[in-house]
Amino acid sequence: MPVSNAVVRVILLAVIAALIGAGAVACSRPTDGTAAAGSRVISAAQGDRGQSGLDVLRSDVARLKANAPSQSHTMADVGYHWTNLWFAGEKKNWPLAMFYLEETRSHIRWTIQLRPVRKGPDGNDVNLMPIFESIDTSAFKMVADAIQAKDSTAFAAAYRVTLGSCYSCHKASGLPFLRPMVPMEPAQSIINFDGAATWPQ
Repeated sequence: MPVSNAVVRVILLAVIAALIGAGAVACSRPTDGTAAAGSRVISAAQGDRGQSGLDVLRSDVARLKANAPSQSHTMADVGYHWTNLWFAGEKKNWPLAMFYLEETRSHIRWTIQLRPVRKGPDGNDVNLMPIFESIDTSAFKMVADAIQAKDSTAFAAAYRVTLGSCYSCHKASGLPFLRPMVPMEPAQSIINFDGAATWPQ
């Protein structure tokens, strides 16, 4: 899937900074034998086949874009954290619940950075960030408030409201078949959801 211009700009800046740093190492001409290593870095940046540094940079950016994860990958992470959030709240382990809520929000942002605009069912562009911001300041806030209040009833209600809000984003993106539900079992079994657990210490 295409990567946003903002992500490409960040990658370009990072690679340029690395090239500048390599040049600085080579120009400093230390006496401990590392000058040759700096020269090798610059030679590598120029390419083995006479490529310019810019050509190598373009090639690296294309490779990084091709290797970027898809939204389905990052949304699997969202599902993992959101599922565990339910069981942390069910066990009244409020610090763990807040952790999973924040991880959910963080991974949704990552998903949007990977592909900020999708095609809707009508073929028009759907900008995902405003949808997320609306959910974040309403449904996700309800979940956070319930966690902070340690209110199990409010938590369960807010969790269900948020599932509906998330589904509205799926529908707007032309993915109505991605219908979320209250999970029946945790996403994994290695985390103890019991807030009163005493082992390991």
